[in-house]
Order: sequence, then structure tokens, then C-alpha cells
Amino acid sequence: MSQPKRINQRIDISSDNLGLTVQGTKKRRKEPTKPPKSADEARALIEELYERSPLLSLTASMSALTGLRYSDASWLEFSDFFDEFGQWKKHFDLCQQKAFNMRIAREGTDRATAYNASLVRVYINDGIKEIVEECRYLSCSDELLFANSRSSLKQPDGTIIPRPMSVQSANWHHAKVKEKFKLGYAFGTHSWRKYFAKKMIEKGVTVEKIRDFLGQSSLNSTNHYLSTFDEQLAPIISEMSLFE
Repeated sequence: MSQPKRINQRIDISSDNLGLTVQGTKKRRKEPTKPPKSADEARALIEELYERSPLLSLTASMSALTGLRYSDASWLEFSDFFDEFGQWKKHFDLCQQKAFNMRIAREGTDRATAYNASLVRVYINDGIKEIVEECRYLSCSDELLFANSRSSLKQPDGTIIPRPMSVQSANWHHAKVKEKFKLGYAFGTHSWRKYFAKKMIEKGVTVEKIRDFLGQSSLNSTNHYLSTFDEQLAPIISEMSLFE
């Protein structure tokens, strides 16, 4: 039986992405990124990213509206958002690349089980629709939303393979934006996934639902995840009870 949805490609996949060195030992953890502190700051950062790279800014905006990691958001396809009749879908399911690879590498899970366990549902709103429509004019691909011509690969036969900006380049641009705004926290592509979670908390969404939106496997993972970016949330999360 064919799988209902593709597994997103990645151009940055390596043993490092799984948190392991070549020898299999744990690598040194980087300082956790944090989300913008306010909507005004988020807007200013998005606008500065747009000055540097419109498609990167739109990818960051997509992450902020969906909670997807850069490695998943950057490979989104136009067909994800439209049905067979060209009408907007209400939502679609996507297999998270990192979660899938970790389940295969660390847990020894078979591919079908790992695939199903790594699915996350993406709900389409008006903000997302605006991003998709703008990408029609900016992307160098009819298939990929965020295809970047400078990242494309040329095959020996002359065929051009469209790709988005690599996560390394994307984080380099974020670092430059951090310098310009003199941000006092680690800022990168993952900041936008955390900004999504932060907005969910502000809207009163439960930790359980945030876990599901982010596609995380346990409440412990979500609690730790949230407490890494907001000092005010840490004591609240630590006192939460399942039956509170």
C-alpha cells in the first residue's frame, strides 16, 4: 500500500541532525533559540529578513503560522494546499522529516510505523493563503513554494533541480538580523516554530494541544520545549497537572 503523503526531502540531513557524532556519541548542544518577544518585534524581524531574502522571510512566516520546522516548511509544495479541483484544502497531513529520521535511527522503528507516528496536521488559514499566493510570483519552481534559484542543482544533462535555501544559509541570515537588532537571545530558523508555540500559549491553548500541533511525542518533551524559551512560562509549566 502506498503511503498517503510524501516524506519531505532535506538538504541538510546528516548524523549531526540526529544529535550524534560520527562515532555515535552525543554532540555538544547549542544554546536554544528563542522566539521574538512581541508581535511588533516579530514583524520587524520578518521585514528585515524580507529585505535580505523574500522567500526566506515567507518561509519563516510559514513556520510561525504552522509550527513546522524549517526543514519541513521550506519543502512545502503548492499541491499540499489545493485539492484535485484546485480548491483550497482546509488542512493537510505532513510527515515531519526530523521525527521520522530519529524514529528510524534511534528506535529502530519500521518505516511505515515511523511515518504514521511522525504525521502532523497543518491547518490552512488566510495568512497561510497569502504566503502561498505570494510564492507563486517569487518561487523559481511550479512545485515548491520556497524554491530558491541560487540553491538549485544543475544535473550533467542540463536538468535543473529546484531546492529551497539550506538551513545553514537560512540561519546565517538570521544571525545577521540578530546582529543588526542587537537581540539578547539566540535567534534562528527554529525561533519561528517556538513563536508559534508562544502564540498558542497566549491564546490559552493547552499544552496537550500544543504537543499535537508541534507533532511531539510526549508532554514531557513539550514542557521542556516551552520552558527553554520563556522564563515566565517555566514555573507555570512545572506545576501543571494532567487533571488540573
